[in-house]
Amino acid sequence: MRCQVLNIYAAEYTMNKQIIFLLTLLLLAGGILSACDTLLESFQQTDSQSATLTAMVTPTSIPPTLDLKGNEVLADLTLDSYEVVCISILEDRIHGGVMEWAEDAPLLAYVAPSNRYWGWFSGDAVVLDFAEEAKMPDDFGRIPDGLAPSEVSTTDLHVFGDFAFSPDHSRLAFTALRQSEKLYTIFVADYASGLKNYIDLFPDALAETDEFASDKSVIEWIGNNTLRVASSCGIDCERIYRANVRTGELTFEEEVRKYGHKGREQPNHVIDYDERLYPVMNNANWSPDEKYVFYTDARYQTWIIREENKQQYQLPIDGRDVLQTRWSADSRFIAIRFEDSIEIYEIK
Repeated sequence: MRCQVLNIYAAEYTMNKQIIFLLTLLLLAGGILSACDTLLESFQQTDSQSATLTAMVTPTSIPPTLDLKGNEVLADLTLDSYEVVCISILEDRIHGGVMEWAEDAPLLAYVAPSNRYWGWFSGDAVVLDFAEEAKMPDDFGRIPDGLAPSEVSTTDLHVFGDFAFSPDHSRLAFTALRQSEKLYTIFVADYASGLKNYIDLFPDALAETDEFASDKSVIEWIGNNTLRVASSCGIDCERIYRANVRTGELTFEEEVRKYGHKGREQPNHVIDYDERLYPVMNNANWSPDEKYVFYTDARYQTWIIREENKQQYQLPIDGRDVLQTRWSADSRFIAIRFEDSIEIYEIK
């Protein structure tokens, strides 16, 4: 009898183990099936409309450059621009700048190749007037978008640059080469005539100021009728004159050492700033009202920062190609010079 009871217990124990084993297998099978379902769902094709909607509502951010110091980078800011061809010059050329703005008007003077394609050292003086847009309709009568300044220019004067507008913008002074005599001189052209009427401040033999060279330089206007200029007088000598642009009379002021005046200086406008609050800036140039700053970063990207809110946006320019930047007096335009071209951007 005792053996029979033990056999019953043994049978029940074996049955319980089998049931537990089967339940374990079922649980494992269920987990595997669930995992497979999840895996299959992950391989199912995503609805394209749902994906687009997800992308639209998911916030995105623009990765800033390494030096932005927290400034907000604007993703897309379309600026009106205007491009012209300018002469090519050597970096160490002693004559004045290839481009210059008027002091209180959106007038940009620059030296263009005479063929308007390519040229070295000299060309025609051109003035772009961004206050007087000359937008001509196309064949369908449509007015084009973007900048379209009016333009006047000289012809056959072999202009080198060193531009200076008179305070009332009625005259433009610049250096040029009298090609037949190989002598440098200074012309003052009448703007109302489209730069076609002009006077030569060093006519005939008066341009022969130095047996080594005949370099000239425009320094500054003193009123609308008087211009300060410089003329070479030796290896390390320059004479400063006051020129009456109505009569052409020259009045001697003083002698200075070579390049001992500000006539050829075109420095960037740089203010005192806290470097901890700005990115690392190369070739920084603040606008006259100091509301904007142009600069090139360490990766040769070019930027403009809006000082008011520290927003900044990138220009489509390789900083390695930039030779010079000049802001207009009203801080509305920036002219950027390259080896043989100038791009003008309107800041909005």
